Amino acid sequence: MEKLNDLFGYDSLAFFGKVNASISHELKNVMAIISETAGLLSDLSEMAQAGTPIGADMLTSSTESIIEEIQRGFTTIRQMNRFAHSVDIPVASIDLMEILDLVRNLAGYLSFAGKINLHTGQGASPIVLTSPFILQTIVYQAVVLNFQNAGPGAQLDISVQPRDDSSWRILFNGFTVKEFEVFPDDRIQQMAESIGVFIHWERAADRLEISVPVSAQGLAELQVSP
Repeated sequence: MEKLNDLFGYDSLAFFGKVNASISHELKNVMAIISETAGLLSDLSEMAQAGTPIGADMLTSSTESIIEEIQRGFTTIRQMNRFAHSVDIPVASIDLMEILDLVRNLAGYLSFAGKINLHTGQGASPIVLTSPFILQTIVYQAVVLNFQNAGPGAQLDISVQPRDDSSWRILFNGFTVKEFEVFPDDRIQQMAESIGVFIHWERAADRLEISVPVSAQGLAELQVSP
């Protein structure tokens, strides 16, 4: 098997580009609101200097708006950093809930995305040895496809359950047959096979299931050469 950086080089770059584009759009919106509010404060300042009475509530509202957007910007940057560092270690032990939480936050920056509800299971944490970047790519693409077809008003319920002692199941409720007809495509299927992930439609429960092994075979071959 080719190494991670050779096998999925272009696809990885394309995925990074799409996610960063959505994040930069979010940050652009933050800056636009701050700029507009700062402009309003400047106008109010000029009015006050000209002797026009300015209500304290107008100043308070504008200040609170800027503070809120600054916090929104910091939150976005934190998620961007989490995403950027997901490729630091090609193979690592990770909690599946952390991967899903990151995907939920990244998907939230898409204009067409709906709501994602994460449901934690009972018992032990779902820890797996895998390629974090490849796994989050697979899950992110599933989420994007769902919302592209379902629209921003849709909701997607994602949960994690143990399949057996050797694997965990990521379950997508709200993923329809229409989406499953085009997911996974050949590219995603190749990524899934490289880390031992199995994707299938659970017809009895009408949901998508992504089965993730606790420790897949051949992961050492995904390590990037020094």
